[in-house]
Amino acid sequence: MLVYVAHRYSNDKRNIEKARKITHDLAVADRANTYVCPLLCFSYLRYNEIGYDEEIGMCTDLLGECAKMIVASEISKGVQLEIDFCKEWDIPIEFYKPKVETIWQKIYHKLFPI
Repeated sequence: MLVYVAHRYSNDKRNIEKARKITHDLAVADRANTYVCPLLCFSYLRYNEIGYDEEIGMCTDLLGECAKMIVASEISKGVQLEIDFCKEWDIPIEFYKPKVETIWQKIYHKLFPI
């Protein structure tokens, strides 16, 4: 199943790194599904390079191919548009709840940062 990972961007590159870690952790924990995050998929574009509406359109094109969406951050304007899209098209929405990392996971993430 293709799973969309929604995360706020707000032209803050730290949010890309947060989204990368969350998407990585979801994919490693659940190898039966494929996780996609538009912040990673469309990182070749600069913020608002082709216009906000066009960029959100790319996101909803991708989201329309997914079986569910996971909201993995605070709800920004873009994340809200993605939520509204899911409601309109009956795409299930889940909210990401980070699991507490074990000491070994913390060491791993420190040794091998994403």
